[in-house]
Amino acid sequence: MTEPNDTNAGERPSSNAADNAEVQTLLHEKAKLEEQLQRTLADAQNMRRRAQKEAEDARRRILEGFTQELLPVLDNFQLALQAWDGQTAGADPAALVQGVRMVLTLLRSALERHGLQEINANDQPFDPARHEAVAVETKQGVDEGRVLKVLMPGYLMTDRVLRHAKVVVSGKPMSAG
Repeated sequence: MTEPNDTNAGERPSSNAADNAEVQTLLHEKAKLEEQLQRTLADAQNMRRRAQKEAEDARRRILEGFTQELLPVLDNFQLALQAWDGQTAGADPAALVQGVRMVLTLLRSALERHGLQEINANDQPFDPARHEAVAVETKQGVDEGRVLKVLMPGYLMTDRVLRHAKVVVSGKPMSAG
């Protein structure tokens, strides 16, 4: 009777040894996969940090470049004010106006180089995507829905509206009712 038990006993240990070896192999594979996952997660986090730093650096460089273009505008405003402050009696307002116009030209050209465009609104059909009607007036000979006056210009950056043009639009006369 001990013989059959010895056979069973002999099979179990070899079966247990195979199971233990398989478990060890699976645990080793699991550990390798976990390590691989941790490395991949760390790489992804490093890539996000690097991309964020590169975006911040690019923004800073763009802002620095744009600011450098605006420095002459700032300088000319200061020069105009200094010239005006230095002349109390007999100051020529036309010279100040001319200086301010020059500064405006410098500022506009710097902004245009960066994609800013003024919205052409005067005598155009009213477009709510680009215009903000602040008043409606009736004008003989002008079709309804046309821009009569631009009160404040609007601006585009490439194709995106930064500020709608504030306009007066032609409309129907109000009937007394």
